[in-house]
Amino acid sequence: MLTIITVCVVVVTLLLVGSLIFDGHDHDDEHDYGYVEELYEKLEYISQCIDELEKRLEE
Repeated sequence: MLTIITVCVVVVTLLLVGSLIFDGHDHDDEHDYGYVEELYEKLEYISQCIDELEKRLEE
């Protein structure tokens, strides 16, 4: 009996926490993907630096 009550309490708690987390998240909002472009540019720069280092090490 105690196990059933514990499971119910855990499930209700998870549902409440999940609803609080996703309550403020609106999927219809316009997203700003500028940060993704910045990360892509930084990744490209890092990739170029690694390529240059590989060329230097091969010499």
